[in-house]
Amino acid sequence: MRELEADYVVIGAGVMGLAFVDALLTETAASVVLLDRRTAVGGHWREAYPFVRLHSPSSLYGVNSTPLGDDAPSADPLNAGLMGMAGRDEVVRYLDAVMRDRLLSSGRVTWLPGHDWRGDGLAVAMEDGAPIRLTARRRIIDATLTGTRTPISDGPGFDVEPGVRCIAPHDLPDAEHSAAHVVVGAGKTAIDTVLWLLQAGRGPETIRWIRPRDPWLLNRALFQPSRDFLAEVLTAWAGEMEAAAAAVDVDDLFVRWEAVGTMRRLDPAVAPGLFHCAFVSDAELERLRSVGDVVRRGRVQRIARDRIVLDQGEVPTGPDTLHIHCTASGIPRAPTRPVFQPGRINLHYVRRCAPPFSAALIARVEATGSDDDDRNALCRPVAMVDTPRDWVAAHLQDARARQAWTRSPELDAWVRDSRLDRFAALLKQAAAAPTEAEAAAVARWRAALAPGLEGLSRLLAASDLAPPPGA
Repeated sequence: MRELEADYVVIGAGVMGLAFVDALLTETAASVVLLDRRTAVGGHWREAYPFVRLHSPSSLYGVNSTPLGDDAPSADPLNAGLMGMAGRDEVVRYLDAVMRDRLLSSGRVTWLPGHDWRGDGLAVAMEDGAPIRLTARRRIIDATLTGTRTPISDGPGFDVEPGVRCIAPHDLPDAEHSAAHVVVGAGKTAIDTVLWLLQAGRGPETIRWIRPRDPWLLNRALFQPSRDFLAEVLTAWAGEMEAAAAAVDVDDLFVRWEAVGTMRRLDPAVAPGLFHCAFVSDAELERLRSVGDVVRRGRVQRIARDRIVLDQGEVPTGPDTLHIHCTASGIPRAPTRPVFQPGRINLHYVRRCAPPFSAALIARVEATGSDDDDRNALCRPVAMVDTPRDWVAAHLQDARARQAWTRSPELDAWVRDSRLDRFAALLKQAAAAPTEAEAAAVARWRAALAPGLEGLSRLLAASDLAPPPGA
């Protein structure tokens, strides 16, 4: 049996795995064996639908050492005036280059594509089943715990009768033209799919959108990591904290955040129950709202040739209707375990909806001389959000984490200099030479921060005591 030994064995070569290894190479002299079931790096990007893009600026994505994109304004009319967001092909090329020019060129990374980790130090080649013994002198890194599920990996999630035209978004660009479309789902994939249909010239009247839960969406214009936007962003942060101090419950909080401008929703008359960290521009929102045929009768159970069966009734369909399923779970809300365990690191989010930053920070903390209790105090897992309440909890976890990082001068300096946390760097720049608007916004935000965090804690505690809807 072939045998390999290194300081670290990293399972999974998606963005989390690559971001961890990249930071580890910077912070240590360690060697790494990196393996993945896929034959190339990139994780879910390798099976993403062709029109997918990042929902937030490219400059906040990737690995810490290597910029993605050039901060140029977006060429997309629906994102006019905002920073560019890489699409699937650009992200894949970037990750290939990171692997080739950063990881492999270091001479410290051994790459095992097409290998499945079986546990107890054993991996096998997917092609022929050949075993290989892997020994980690320090730790095994599990970079698969936040793996993104896609419509291709998960399938539709409901029964589809023979003869029904039902496809994943991946197949949409090559699908035969249809006069009628049904989009199932309300997350980022469904939003991308509806926008693609509209941009492809399919009229909004040809689209039926099945949304079991409407989503709250983040306003992309107030998530721009550029000095040009900083005063506006800080003003929005202050407004969020002022709203948190005044809100009476979580629903009221999100309505107040909508008034501040940080939150958006598809239908102003419907209270959203979903939150998956999706961003939207106002131009995109206007276009999405043009779809008037929206079905809110729970989840789809079955699509027959003449009807769609839902939790709460049925709606008609037909053999010529094209159904696009966008119901994959995305990033699963897996039960969290400590990041640092003896001989092991579990790569979790330690900042809400920020996978590359989380992985890089964990690598930086691993490089310190602390014990695992101290490391875990700096890297508390943040579960993937699913509801508005989850976002409130994650907001609080972020604030507490930032306070903990600040108490470690070396880690605080690393965060402020990290490419993956551009806002910290911008605040550092503004502190040295603020504009009048920036100074006023910072002062307002700082004054609102403590009462706002106290308000979030109060709302979260009250939501734990409240009866479930309909009780």
